[in-house]
Amino acid sequence: MMIQMILEFLRELGLVGLFIGIGVEALSIPFPAAIIFLLYGYLINPTGMELVWISLLSALIYTAVSYIPYAFALKYQDAVTKRMGSKRVKKMIARAEKYREWTIAIGRVLGMGYIVYVATFCKMSPTRYGIFTFIGVLPVAFAMLYLGGLGNVGEVYEIFQQVQYVVMAVIVGLIVLYVLYRVRLKQKQVVKDAK
Repeated sequence: MMIQMILEFLRELGLVGLFIGIGVEALSIPFPAAIIFLLYGYLINPTGMELVWISLLSALIYTAVSYIPYAFALKYQDAVTKRMGSKRVKKMIARAEKYREWTIAIGRVLGMGYIVYVATFCKMSPTRYGIFTFIGVLPVAFAMLYLGGLGNVGEVYEIFQQVQYVVMAVIVGLIVLYVLYRVRLKQKQVVKDAK
């Protein structure tokens, strides 16, 4: 009964409700934009060019609104840096520097709203930030709207959550392997220098 009322309310809001939900997520507020895409995919069942246009518009709105936390992070970057400690910030920047733009895109795919702070610490230009935010959000918008249109929202959302966990586990695993590789390389260098 409650779910039916929520769905009816969202249906009455129309695309405005979709865009409000996307905007809230883009503000770096922990809000599940993926489920909003799924629900609206279910409610409006977009097909063909309608699916493409709604996905493009959604990604554009998300990107535009995401400049608010970007500006906030730029303005208060010094305070955040002091609070985190310069060593931690330097490590974070060093890790993100190599793939900084793609870090933003992947972070958007994984629903990591706080990835905006990485962009500001890495001194990413607003243009590049916007481009890679858009690149990260567009496939999620398209896929979730499409999958929601298939009809089984709960099951699709569960699969999406599981895929997110698998992707995060793979990323963490790769980072651990890289760190182990670097430690081993450093140990070999120490042994070599000792000779």
